[in-house]
Amino acid sequence: MSATEKRLEVYTDGECPLCQWMRAKVEPFDRRHRLEWLNFRDPEVLERAAPRTFAEMNEEMHVRDAEGRWSGGYAAWVEVLRVLPGWRVLTPLMSLWPMTRLGPLFYGWLARRRYTLFGVPPPCDADGVCSLHKPK
Repeated sequence: MSATEKRLEVYTDGECPLCQWMRAKVEPFDRRHRLEWLNFRDPEVLERAAPRTFAEMNEEMHVRDAEGRWSGGYAAWVEVLRVLPGWRVLTPLMSLWPMTRLGPLFYGWLARRRYTLFGVPPPCDADGVCSLHKPK
């Protein structure tokens, strides 16, 4: 990978069925391995995401680029698509009004209902540590 190619850390709810499905659909297009998928419910990953908190991460997906800039929600998806061949052609359209208004509204609506619509992950404690990550 050349220095000019963008590499992104993609922080998602790795236990959310919708998030898992989206990753499975997007990952095959990442032939140059520019996306690093991270489950923010893993305590080590959450520590890596500092200063972002569990509450912030749980509201929407986040992306951090190689320069340390963060994007969240709809804007994060635009950044993900921007690095994928064949999909980056959509990003100029997604960056224009009315998509810049409607996209975040739809994303927020869907993110708030991701467990209701697509299934519930295993329970987590108040610190955000899920049973999947607790020592046995």
